[in-house]
Amino acid sequence: MDKANKALEMVFVGSPLLDIYTDCEREVLEKYGLKLDGCVRATQKHDALFEKLFMDPRSYLAPGGSALNSARVAKWFAGHKAEVAFAGCVGCDDYEQWTKNQLVAEGVVPLFVKNSKEKTGVCACLMFDGMRSLCTRLGAAAKFSKEHLYLNNIRDKLKSATCIFVVGYFLGHSPDVVSILAEQCSPDQVFSLSLSSEYICSDHSEALLKVLPRVDVLFGNETEVKAFAQALKRDHITTVEEAIKIVGDLPRIPTFPPRILVVTRGSQSVLVHDGTNEVLVFKVPEDVPVVHSVGCGDALAGAFLANYILTRHLKSSVEVGIQAAVHVLQVQGCNPFSKGKSNDKISLTEET
Repeated sequence: MDKANKALEMVFVGSPLLDIYTDCEREVLEKYGLKLDGCVRATQKHDALFEKLFMDPRSYLAPGGSALNSARVAKWFAGHKAEVAFAGCVGCDDYEQWTKNQLVAEGVVPLFVKNSKEKTGVCACLMFDGMRSLCTRLGAAAKFSKEHLYLNNIRDKLKSATCIFVVGYFLGHSPDVVSILAEQCSPDQVFSLSLSSEYICSDHSEALLKVLPRVDVLFGNETEVKAFAQALKRDHITTVEEAIKIVGDLPRIPTFPPRILVVTRGSQSVLVHDGTNEVLVFKVPEDVPVVHSVGCGDALAGAFLANYILTRHLKSSVEVGIQAAVHVLQVQGCNPFSKGKSNDKISLTEET
């Protein structure tokens, strides 16, 4: 196939989880030691809870985890214009099979590495009296390693990809995965990274610095960017604009175009640093009906990248990213395929 007519290829690398959303009674929270507006790491006693919720027809199930959220949104946006694949580690169980079937139905190629010694990662979101309680088991999701990058199916997809995205969480438990991806990306591939968490930015800033020169598009929220800037300067950073300037000016491969830094701030404007002295400001719609805020940043990243690799147009990519976040805000979980209250589908922008 002629390169000009070849479909775009996107590969997302991350930690897959099965997300389970359900309403519950206070007795359930008390039985499993869960607290309202809290998040706990699962222990063995929570396996029974996960199984019960998984089998309950009243539960809402969705593929989850930051990178997988972004991959599903990217596919939703791109449609037939791009093949979207996801690489991550799972167990050998019903959760893995359900997640795989769902991704296939949505058009996402699952590049799952199976770990027979671990269970598939799962996150239960239990709602009671308008508040939520989260219980998460990473399990196999935290076992993706640098060796997995060389498996034939994953290696081939990475080599032919137009865009590669990896979550910063890996810098905390598998930094070699990020390092190898950065080193092996060719100059014509878009390499993207999310800061993922405040602790990644503060506790693993050195690992971030090592890969950042190769990062074409960096995503983070206001708290993460401030934490990273403060870790670099060992000083108190008072404004997000100051933090953006510090992070945005970090070294870049000289022959590459300026890095793009996209900073989300919840309901406030999205801020973008594109290598110029001016921070670009993109307004976020007001008075949006909120169903669930989980995954809005992931949705923005997925839609942004899908549009960006097609058009290389920064402004339209941020705008469709914001639209995706707004859509996800109005549905249960990070599920772009559910109908929101303001729009059913957002088209890719063909601007150049």
